[in-house]
Amino acid sequence: MVLTLPAMFVSVVSGPTPASIRAAVREQIERTKHSSKMEIARFIKDSELEIASLDSKIRALTKLRDSQRACVLALRYIIAPIRTLPLELMAEIFELTIEDETHIRDAHRISQVCSHWREVAHGTPRLWSRPLRIELCRKGGFSRFWIRPLEEKEIAAGLKAWLARSAPLSISISFGLVTKNMYPAVLEEVLAVASRSRSLIFPTASDFKTPVPLLRQLIHAKLDRLEELNLGIIDKADHTPIAFAVPRLRTFSIADLGEPQIIVPWSQLTELTFSCGSPDVILEVLSQCGNLVSASITILKRTRLPGPGVGRDTSIQLSHLRSLDLDFMADFASLFDYLSAPVLQDLRLELGEMHWTQAHLTAFQLRAPNITQLEILSGCWSFTSDNLVTTVRNSPLLTHLELTCCDDCFDDAFIRALHYEPGPTPLVPRLHHLTVRDEEMNFTEEILAGMIASRWWTDTELISFVVPPAVARWTHVNLDVEYDFGSQFEDILKHVPSDVLRH
Repeated sequence: MVLTLPAMFVSVVSGPTPASIRAAVREQIERTKHSSKMEIARFIKDSELEIASLDSKIRALTKLRDSQRACVLALRYIIAPIRTLPLELMAEIFELTIEDETHIRDAHRISQVCSHWREVAHGTPRLWSRPLRIELCRKGGFSRFWIRPLEEKEIAAGLKAWLARSAPLSISISFGLVTKNMYPAVLEEVLAVASRSRSLIFPTASDFKTPVPLLRQLIHAKLDRLEELNLGIIDKADHTPIAFAVPRLRTFSIADLGEPQIIVPWSQLTELTFSCGSPDVILEVLSQCGNLVSASITILKRTRLPGPGVGRDTSIQLSHLRSLDLDFMADFASLFDYLSAPVLQDLRLELGEMHWTQAHLTAFQLRAPNITQLEILSGCWSFTSDNLVTTVRNSPLLTHLELTCCDDCFDDAFIRALHYEPGPTPLVPRLHHLTVRDEEMNFTEEILAGMIASRWWTDTELISFVVPPAVARWTHVNLDVEYDFGSQFEDILKHVPSDVLRH
């Protein structure tokens, strides 16, 4: 016989299985078959009292069990390998687990694992001293960009706590887009730690200008540790000169140098990046930068040639300069006439729509005889293959040549000049790394293939030569051009490995 229990009865029974309930029912039916209703009610009362007693014992045992479990966990925690590590080693492990791109999230996660980890993390300043991007300003006019005053205070409090944990180490700060609508509480925290700044970097987006009042506030913070400063684009509404007392400054960047006048200790700079539309300012600045190792200058379109006598009597000696990047958005190739860079190794030229005069660069190369890497990005129709041949010939130590958008000069004439044949002194004998990027083709592929093949030999061939070739063997040739090379090209260069020739 199958016994179906009322739903109410089933609902009040917690834990027993249907089979155990059926067995209990059979047992109690047998037990109470001669009992009255009152006696059965007493049985129920007695069972309920027994259940209450058992529940009390179970709770006590559960509490005791949980206490023992906690003891086991605590004891395991005490003898865990990471617990026995020296704090210095533990901090180093923490540092290795933090990625640069996610360092804020990673540092917080580590500090939230347990109180011991939090104590170690909070006591390790270098975990909190990686480059920090700070939003000083309200962005745009959309409501989702606005922060309520309470939220602003919470953000400022979080920033304050973060910066406090990095003390006393130097810190690197970059700013989001800067407008006049700044968060006062956030700005206050930035100014409070400005004296610990290793680098301060403002955005360079053309629609946003770095406010002069903000710069003046930073100046008063005593930037004694500052090594890198990027001012972005300064608001020109205020023409009052801005002078920075920064005894450790080595790297300086600014867009559109000129007004207002910026005064930094030029002579101690080793890296300089700026754009400018005034030749007088360009020459005046460079004349004070005798310790430069790297320089990148964009010559703006509004540039006019220097006035009479400006920089013409004495060349600017850049005795330590090893890397020079010149972007000519204006016709000022005569800049080369004023520069001397005897140890220069890397030269990058971006030639805009200008009238090219080779003599200026040639004269400069005579004063920069150690150039090994040359990159040219050309939009200059007057920079021809003859100019390119002359340019590379005047840098006989050249090992790397990179040409971008140079279809007016990377043609058959230049390629033939690079073609190696035993005999007279070859062009750029040390060249082994060539990159060509262009969307147009102005060469014959068989001539190009022949030139590449003329400077390649297998190991076996090199060993067999009684007199080694007078030019270096290619280590890298990258032809990033919009062109599908034919079978003849592939056949000529079939012995050049794919890790050397890429196209």
